[in-house]
Amino acid sequence: MTRVSSPASAPAAAPYPPPLTRPKPAPPPPLGHALIVDDNAINLRVAKSLCELLGLTSEFAHDGLEAVDVAAKGSFDLILMDICMPGMDGVEATQTIREMPGLAGRVPIIAVTANVEPSEIARYLASGMCAVVEKPVKISSLISAIKQALEEGPRQLQALAV
Repeated sequence: MTRVSSPASAPAAAPYPPPLTRPKPAPPPPLGHALIVDDNAINLRVAKSLCELLGLTSEFAHDGLEAVDVAAKGSFDLILMDICMPGMDGVEATQTIREMPGLAGRVPIIAVTANVEPSEIARYLASGMCAVVEKPVKISSLISAIKQALEEGPRQLQALAV
């Protein structure tokens, strides 16, 4: 006769050990804080996403006048500046920011624009911008310009303040 044991008579199996819970590592500190200036909502979102990929936090301004106001109040490591905006354009905003005292007036500003004729690029750089990235934006070009601006930081612009 074959003996069959019922589940009730079987010895209780030890429960599986609880899964190991490892604490999540703290996110790295942000590499910096950027002001993104553009009158186009899609461009703002794209720039914000790219900044996040690089570990930057960001704020928005929707035109040059707002950019000047926000730049004066905030502490930014970088400004991405559209050129063609209603009211105060990116060149005027940059010139106004450059007149601000302290670090606010020396923050690296990158022009992000479709207007990239050599004479226009010269005008952007003469206004106090440190780089120009052409629209439509090539991600690699923007990332390269941001990294270079963050590495150089306000140091390259100290000569402007003297």
